[in-house]
Amino acid sequence: MFQASDRGTGDDQRPSAPDPGALLAGARLLVADRDAAAAAATAEVLRTHGAAHVRTAASPREFRAAGQAGRGWDLAVCDSALAGDGLTEFLEDWHAHHPAAPVIVTEDRPDAARAVAALRGRAADLVARHDPDALVSSAAHALARPRQVPRAATAAAGPERVGMLVVGAHPDDVEIAVGGTLHRRADDGWDITVLTLSPGANGGDPEQRRREAHRAAESMGARLVLEDLPDGSISDDSATVRVIERTVAEAAPDLVLVHSDHDTHQDHRAVHRATRVACRQVPRVFCYQSPSATVDYRPNRFVPLREQDVEAKLASIRAHGSQSSSRWYLEEDLLRSTARYWGRYSRSRYAEPLEVLRDAAPFHAH
Repeated sequence: MFQASDRGTGDDQRPSAPDPGALLAGARLLVADRDAAAAAATAEVLRTHGAAHVRTAASPREFRAAGQAGRGWDLAVCDSALAGDGLTEFLEDWHAHHPAAPVIVTEDRPDAARAVAALRGRAADLVARHDPDALVSSAAHALARPRQVPRAATAAAGPERVGMLVVGAHPDDVEIAVGGTLHRRADDGWDITVLTLSPGANGGDPEQRRREAHRAAESMGARLVLEDLPDGSISDDSATVRVIERTVAEAAPDLVLVHSDHDTHQDHRAVHRATRVACRQVPRVFCYQSPSATVDYRPNRFVPLREQDVEAKLASIRAHGSQSSSRWYLEEDLLRSTARYWGRYSRSRYAEPLEVLRDAAPFHAH
């Protein structure tokens, strides 16, 4: 609705339409809608056009919490009904935390009054709520525009966020091992990337498992990179190392979590060894505990978890519906009691264990 101002006065001056796939591929998107199912459908539309990381929110509280966590969003899509009559103030609150991230407002029946409120709140666009083509086009235009960050906002942004990369062989590996840690660190404002090297075809329909993996990552506040190495036959050769190196270069993590070498699953051991090579320049590398870890897994760092971190971990496991009802190691009482056991090694009721592989800088537990 606002995009006409971007066009020239003549056909020869009109810029070519931006490529949505290229622009959405590396963007971190937050989609908020009063209807959780509508938010999920919008997220899926954006993914089909190349978005690698889309998180959803279904209430003003969830939207504000995601915005205030400082996760480096590139674009927000917000249903105007979440703001009620205070749309302008609602948008200003977003910009206070993300001055460089545009907001697209969706509306059931866009009208002049809502457009004025959106403009006053510096919205990038106002589009019809159930028009996916218009939304994708609007998102591409918003991401293509140069971003202007006020100097005062840059100064107030504080120290740089910590980047954490978590590498797993299959969907749900990371959630089982360190789902609580991911949720806690995301709440602390860390930038979290989950790299899963196989879609897990041996455990079920790979397309279904892909969808589940995306939902689980979103629930923890993480960005998912899902590769297509063969389930059950992942190697630790140079090809696997290169796959991991791509994400290491893109995410530039300060620390990495990965499977331990003390594990009976051949894929887990291969991913561990390839990650050691791919992350040779990363100062901190730690190994997490899988259900197939052996008694030689000996953790010496423990991440304290809050009740909400444990609940978020269990929710991320439930997102893997094709697995959670048939795998004994995904039973919620087992996952909770395991976290309770490791809590005895920390000053917390719950904890998740880590085995130090390399620690060239301190890993803060709180």
